[in-house]
Amino acid sequence: MKSEEQIRKERFEERRKRMIIKPPRIKNAVTAFVTGGLLAVAAQLLFNRYIVWFNLTEREAVNPVVATFILGACILTGAGVFSRISEKWGAGVIVPITGFANSVTSSAMEARAEGVVYGIAGNMFRIAGVVLVFGVASAYLVSFIRVLIETLIN
Repeated sequence: MKSEEQIRKERFEERRKRMIIKPPRIKNAVTAFVTGGLLAVAAQLLFNRYIVWFNLTEREAVNPVVATFILGACILTGAGVFSRISEKWGAGVIVPITGFANSVTSSAMEARAEGVVYGIAGNMFRIAGVVLVFGVASAYLVSFIRVLIETLIN
């Protein structure tokens, strides 16, 4: 026979399970895949246009495309549109470049009342600094391992 405490716990657990909102994982994954793919298509079209418009080589056209995506994400964040787009279109919009630009811009905007140096620059580089340090450190480590392996092979 169950005690009153056990019955209360079971009823609570049943109510808790009914209240949990299950995220639509399949829908979210498909949305992220499609929007990420559309961004990749847009980047490729922009890449092809930069080659034609500015007579660039394929190697030279990469940087302007990246800069365009960063600038676009910063402008959309500043206008307050990027967060609404990412809520609607999902994780596909927050690819590394646009997501990073959004996080740096939004942190700078939050701290603008504290001044340019301590507020905007300080918060901007608080986020960017972590990414840059990790990127440089991991690039150094991978390069060191590669040189070590090549040295041992030769």
